[in-house]
Amino acid sequence: MSEKKTAVAIIGSGNIGTDLMIKILRLSNKMDMSVMVGIDPESDGLGRARRMGVKTTHEGIDGLIQMEEWKNIKLVFDATSAKAHHYNWNIIKEYP
Repeated sequence: MSEKKTAVAIIGSGNIGTDLMIKILRLSNKMDMSVMVGIDPESDGLGRARRMGVKTTHEGIDGLIQMEEWKNIKLVFDATSAKAHHYNWNIIKEYP
């Protein structure tokens, strides 16, 4: 019997977020890399995520919570700036 993987999203499509995404995709048997979130539609990280079959949004956390996948996300990694962390947390904390 196989365990269900935990759906995750990464906010931040820069080097740190992209590296984490790749590690989850290649190494994790517990996490399902569901969505990569960024703010620049032309970013290398979002492009790489799309090429690797990961859903993306370039509309930040506000775009993520509008996606169908959001209802299944159980874990969010925030790989953004300190200022963005605060904004993102204020949005995410409203959800169970």
